[in-house]
Amino acid sequence: MAIDVGTTHIKSMLFCADGTVLAEEKTPTPLDETKEGSVYRPRVIWDIARRQLLSLADKAQGSCAGISITGMAEAGLVVNRDSGVEESDIIPWFDRRTTSLAGQAGADEEERIFAKTGLRDSFKYGIYKFLWLLDHHKMDREHAVWLSMCDYILYKLTGRFATDASFAARTYVYDIVRGCWDAARLQGYGLREDNFPEVLASGETAGVWKERGIPAAIAGHDHICAAFGMLQNRRNAVCDSAGTSETYIGRLETLDKRLRRDEGLLYGPFVDGGWFFMANLPSSGHSVEWFRRNVQDVPFDYDRMNRQLLSLDRRPTGILYYPYLTGMGSPCYDSESAGALLGLREGHDCYTILKGIMEGIQYQAAWLLSICREKHAAEAQSLICAGGSVHNRALMQLKADILGIPVSVPSVGEATLAGAAALLLKRQCGETALAPFLCTAFSEKECFEPDFELHAQYRKIQEDRFLPMIEVLRRNLDIKNEREKI
Repeated sequence: MAIDVGTTHIKSMLFCADGTVLAEEKTPTPLDETKEGSVYRPRVIWDIARRQLLSLADKAQGSCAGISITGMAEAGLVVNRDSGVEESDIIPWFDRRTTSLAGQAGADEEERIFAKTGLRDSFKYGIYKFLWLLDHHKMDREHAVWLSMCDYILYKLTGRFATDASFAARTYVYDIVRGCWDAARLQGYGLREDNFPEVLASGETAGVWKERGIPAAIAGHDHICAAFGMLQNRRNAVCDSAGTSETYIGRLETLDKRLRRDEGLLYGPFVDGGWFFMANLPSSGHSVEWFRRNVQDVPFDYDRMNRQLLSLDRRPTGILYYPYLTGMGSPCYDSESAGALLGLREGHDCYTILKGIMEGIQYQAAWLLSICREKHAAEAQSLICAGGSVHNRALMQLKADILGIPVSVPSVGEATLAGAAALLLKRQCGETALAPFLCTAFSEKECFEPDFELHAQYRKIQEDRFLPMIEVLRRNLDIKNEREKI
């Protein structure tokens, strides 16, 4: 079994050893609003996860080899080490209550932290959520343990405080080079290593779900689990995990140089050894959802939206969209950057504007892939793409046309869950058992070939208009910020 505790849904799947999906469960992730911000209620989340796993265990009829846990990073809560009681709600990764805690280090110190963590400073990280909860709720630091949302599910299953390196890294206080908690930085926050869970190898059995006698393990961060499945036997390739946010991920066998912030990429420990580099686009699918739901009086129906998009002229719209609704991710990492729509004409209808939004997402993606190629010689002769966005065929074709490379979609509908299950299978049974699973789950379902004539038109727009305007927008933001200070 694999369970994915996601931002919008909690999903579980029961797989056969050959990669066939035997059963699945899916429930919206319930989010509550409080005066302090958004929260997930831990007991509610656990109840959903438990019900899903019980349902799949019943279908497995006692023959389930293990539970592999994946999901969103950064979201987490505080649990009392001695009593085991949840002492807080779960703060989502996107909640901004911790903004004032981030960004306090100087440039030199940030560079030193980046060399250890592979991350640029952000309000999202676990350390800031932990500190906020400790301070605002006057918690006893002696007995407080920070758990990510997935660590919490593992704890409820097994009673063990454990995580993996890919989740530990997203606290911003884990040294990915040395593979341990950064004791010196923790001491600066008045914390110790035992305020955090034990770090196990991704997919390593942490304990047994006593209710059903099934071993359980943390597989790792959702994007990285999906990449594990997609990048098997494609060591120099780049994969695309495309959902609400979008990440382009490649594998590295070694970190052969000091990590630098100014290169525009993020780094972390890969789930089965080595490391990964990542370029992220936080408002990718979110941009489409924003336009579909918030800009329209009545939200587009997905099927109708996809049909209308496929019926449009395939030539460029000429619209420039900058997908920074929640700030810019790679390569500049500026949470204050704002989105923009330029080049609108009287004849543009809502679907043409939506296509322009999708073009802008891919212009940004083309920029990020060029950085991956430059810094790590990433092959990117083709792109394997998974996530909710793959159901939008117009978007997949647009991605191929703008990037100028074939875009393939795997047969499995849930690459994150399949990747998590595959990792557990590899840990338990080795490479030989992994091959048939991957062959079924990650075989190619569809491939979108680029139109190179259209690609040339799109590339000219991206190079001549899209990229130069980014600096104009950022300078305008700097001027605005200076005026607000005055």
